[in-house]
Amino acid sequence: AINYKDGTLNSALNPVKIGDYIELYATGEGATTPAGVDGKLAPLTLPIPIPVATVTATVGGKNATVAYAGAVPGTVAGLMQVNVTIPEGVTPGGYVPVVLKVGDTSTVDGAVWIAVSQ
Repeated sequence: AINYKDGTLNSALNPVKIGDYIELYATGEGATTPAGVDGKLAPLTLPIPIPVATVTATVGGKNATVAYAGAVPGTVAGLMQVNVTIPEGVTPGGYVPVVLKVGDTSTVDGAVWIAVSQ
C-alpha cells in the first residue's frame, strides 16, 4: 500500500489519514476491457485496461470509495492498481483491515491491513 499524498509506503510510522487516498496493488482482476495480453506491458496511453467486473473496497469494515481500479501503465498485464479513499468513521490504528472485491471474489478477510491516522 502506498500513501497517495506523498508516495510513501504505508506503515504504522507513516499512516494514511482519514479522507486521503491510498494506492493498493493486487492481482486477480479477471477479464478487462480492453483485454490484457499475458506477458505484455499495459499501455502508457488510453485506453488502459480496467476490470469488467465492479471493484469495491472496505476499510475497517466501512464502505470506501474506489476512485480508480485498473492496469498500472508500463507494468505487466494482470497487475491492478486500486485507489481507495479512507472513509470517515474508520477507527485509526496500525492494523486496519482492507477487503477488495472484484465482482463476487474478494480478498481473504484479515489478510490485508493498512495503518490509518486521524
